[in-house]
Amino acid sequence: MPEPIRVLQVVPAMNAGGMETFIMNVYRAIDRGRVQFDFLYHYDMPCFYDEEIAALGGRVYKLTIRQDNDLVRYLRALGRFFAAHPEYRVLHGHYSGFGMFYNPAAKRAGITVRAGHSHNTDYEKGLVGFLDRCMSFFFVYGLTHRFACGQAAGRALFRGRPFTFLPNGVDAAAFLPDPAARARVRGALGLPEDALLLGHIGRFTPQKNHAFLLELFAEIARRQPRAALVLLGDGPLLEQTRQQAAALGLAGRVHFAGLQRDTRAFYSAMDGFLLPSLFEGLPVVLVEAQAAGLPCFVSDAVDPTAAFCSGVRFLPVSAGQAGAWADAVLAGPLARNPRALAETRAAGYDIVKTAAALQEFYLAAHAAAPQRSARP
Repeated sequence: MPEPIRVLQVVPAMNAGGMETFIMNVYRAIDRGRVQFDFLYHYDMPCFYDEEIAALGGRVYKLTIRQDNDLVRYLRALGRFFAAHPEYRVLHGHYSGFGMFYNPAAKRAGITVRAGHSHNTDYEKGLVGFLDRCMSFFFVYGLTHRFACGQAAGRALFRGRPFTFLPNGVDAAAFLPDPAARARVRGALGLPEDALLLGHIGRFTPQKNHAFLLELFAEIARRQPRAALVLLGDGPLLEQTRQQAAALGLAGRVHFAGLQRDTRAFYSAMDGFLLPSLFEGLPVVLVEAQAAGLPCFVSDAVDPTAAFCSGVRFLPVSAGQAGAWADAVLAGPLARNPRALAETRAAGYDIVKTAAALQEFYLAAHAAAPQRSARP
C-alpha cells in the first residue's frame, strides 16, 4: 500500500474551539490511509487535541512567535521548517493573521498549493484584533485556493475573490438525543427531569458575549423558578463570568461545566441552546445544536445561512434586548425537532460529505503539485 499524502494544517494552536473542532471532525472522518494531517502551531505549548492528533497518526510542530513576538526568529524557523519537510506539497492555512508570513515562505520553498480558510466574519476589539485585521488583509495574496465556512465569512476575508463554501460538517447521527445521557448529565448537575435547562458552548471571550447571556438568563430565572443554565468552555473571561453570575444572584443556577471532550451528552440534557455572539463565521456549536434537534436562539450578528433546520430564531443583542430574548425562550414549550437528522444531512452538514470534498481536493492538488526535495 502506498503511503498516505501528508497535508500541513497551519493553525494558531489546537485547543478547544470551533475552528479546531471542525478540523478534527474532518480528520476523524477522512480516509487516513490516503490522507494524513500534520499541524504547524504558532504557540509552543501543550494543547487540547495534541494526544488525539498523535493517536490518529498526525505530527505536530510548534513555533514560538505568539509567545516571544520575535519575528526574525519566526521567519528563520519557517524557512528551515519548509526546507526540511519536502513531503508537504499542500498547505491548508486556517490562521489568516500570520498568513502574510507563512504563505510567502511556503511559496519560496516550492509549495505550490496554499489553501486559505475563513472561519469568521470579524475580529476581537482592541489592539490584538486591530493587528489581526490588518495582517489578515495580506493573507489573500499568497493563496492558490480559498475556502469559507459560510458566505459572510468568505466575503469578509476574501473581499470579492471567489471561494468555495465548505460546510462545518459534524457527525450528525452522533447528536441524536440520548435519554440515558440526559439523565446522567442532569443528575450530575442536580437537576430534575422537569427543570428547564438552557445551554451554551463557547470560549469565555468578548466575542461570545457571556455578559449579555447572563443578563438574559437572569430575566428567564426571574420568570421561571425551575430554569438553569449550563456553560461549557474555558477562556480568559471565565472568572469574570463567574463573578457576574454571583452578583446577579445566579450562583446556584448557572453551572460551569468546563472543557468537555465529548459534548453530545450535554446537548441531550439541554432543552434549548443560546448563542448571543457579537460575530461568528458559521459556528460549529450551532451546527451541533441543530443536529441535536434543539430550539436555538441566536444573535442576528450570526450569518443567517447558519440556520438549516427548523427551530432557529435570530434575535438582536443590542443593549436592552435581554427581555426580548427571554420572551422568545419562554413563549411556549421547547420541543425538539424530530427531523433534525434528515434536515442536517439534506443541508450538507454531515461530516462524511465535508470530509469527502476536502479529501478529493487534497488528493487532486497533491497529484498536480511538483515533487519537492529537502534543502540544507
